[in-house]
Amino acid sequence: MFILGKIIGQLVVSPAIFIALFIFIGIYSNRYNLQKIKRMSILLGVVLYVITIRPTVDLTAKLVENRFEPASAMEIKKGEVYVVLGGGITEKTPVGNIPSEHASVRLMNAAILYNKYPKKIYITGGKVTNQQVSESSVYKKTLIGLNVPESDILIEEKSRTTMENARYTSELLKKSNIKNIILVTSASHMARSKMTFEKQGFDVTPAPCDYIQNHKKYNILDYIPRGDNMSYFMRLVWELVGIVYYGIRGYL
Repeated sequence: MFILGKIIGQLVVSPAIFIALFIFIGIYSNRYNLQKIKRMSILLGVVLYVITIRPTVDLTAKLVENRFEPASAMEIKKGEVYVVLGGGITEKTPVGNIPSEHASVRLMNAAILYNKYPKKIYITGGKVTNQQVSESSVYKKTLIGLNVPESDILIEEKSRTTMENARYTSELLKKSNIKNIILVTSASHMARSKMTFEKQGFDVTPAPCDYIQNHKKYNILDYIPRGDNMSYFMRLVWELVGIVYYGIRGYL
């Protein structure tokens, strides 16, 4: 009953209804000899199914996230400072402005590293789109709440992209003659971020977190389409496209 309840629950809120609709349209179109609509509908249904199941997400994540292992204790000790990249905020909640889910994991990881190996933390993230406050100012309050002393937190508030993260943070770091940084960001974002900061002349020690890939045996639930799987898949594709785009623009 437990598994059956899980299956029914996932089906109710999953993209399965849209997949079934596309396939139904494809089959129904066959009655009216609408071959192009039939092929397109069935193809859309199949593609939507593939990108919304867990095995596809994990396979894609493996390509994006497995390029770097988490830094060793010795590597962390060699780093001069931590650099935490922005990942969005949610404004004007009942408890004020708060970090996004991805940013929260990055900040938590930075705080854990700081408590083991204290060193200054540079946070980078400005006002993106129509935000009223900078991401880094919100993150700073969060880190203070995680017992990181305010005196050890420095913020950069102009950047809106990963490339600008690297460019504007490098201006602050170079003023202090810092060469070796510990980069804290999501595992899926690490490859592009690391290469972008290296382009600015830094030795980068990766400290990835916020992993998407699961390492487990699959069961029937993993083959049921889920909306969050599509979100993960698009996030991974965004990073692959971003690496290509940054390479073309000469940012890497």
